[in-house]
Amino acid sequence: MLKMQSKFTTPAGDDPVAIDFTGMGKGEAWVNGQSIGRYWPTNIAPQSGCVNSCNYRGPYSASKCQKKCGQPSQIL
Repeated sequence: MLKMQSKFTTPAGDDPVAIDFTGMGKGEAWVNGQSIGRYWPTNIAPQSGCVNSCNYRGPYSASKCQKKCGQPSQIL
């Protein structure tokens, strides 16, 4: 198993911190010895089906308001 480590200075304050794993394969992220979950940013969303604006009226459909086509399907 390939293990990659990085150190960074935490920002001041109590605001949440986002970590972008784009460019890495799949794996499990750890912060201060605690697992924060698995990630799969290499899975790419379909290229088609996205819309410029959303309209939520009417019955539910999984393809009703797709965004970010062709981008990683999971970003922390």
